[in-house]
Amino acid sequence: MKIIQFVLMLGAAPLAWGQLHFGVKGGVPLTDAIEAAGNAQSAFRRYTFGPMIDLDLPASLGVEFNALYKRTGYSTSTEYTSSSWEFPLLLKYTFKGHVARPYVSGGFVFRHIGDIPLLADSGSKGFAAAGGVRLNLWIFRISPELRYTWWNNDVFGGRNFPASSLSSSRNQVEALVGFTF
Repeated sequence: MKIIQFVLMLGAAPLAWGQLHFGVKGGVPLTDAIEAAGNAQSAFRRYTFGPMIDLDLPASLGVEFNALYKRTGYSTSTEYTSSSWEFPLLLKYTFKGHVARPYVSGGFVFRHIGDIPLLADSGSKGFAAAGGVRLNLWIFRISPELRYTWWNNDVFGGRNFPASSLSSSRNQVEALVGFTF
């Protein structure tokens, strides 16, 4: 019984000293996910969206977690598309302010790309850095930001397809907006 109480108390501790906010984040990639040359072309969709959790901590710190979805792919003589999921876990520092509060964040990101021909590795790890401003409007918070992500690998790896024709971009830039309550 004491173990159950301890686990419940440990799980509720962040709520006691922070504020938990749920919402959605969406936006547009400003760079192509796949770099193609020759007869191959990038065929990804221009949107990103998914749920987010934002935990405000003391000392203007916070933690943000997203599950961001996007379609990606390429075409040669046929178009191949797949789902791509990114899971960033970011530490956030928010500057002082009443209605508008600038912030910076950074952390680790894991990406999983679904089954697509010529894919050498469906997973990637990366580092993300972002800057934006949080607007506090009644019970809602709107947070536009610019996010940069560096990926650790080329998911095509040059193993199954000539590297000069098809590779995944290791640098990603996105304009995103979060809506939380």
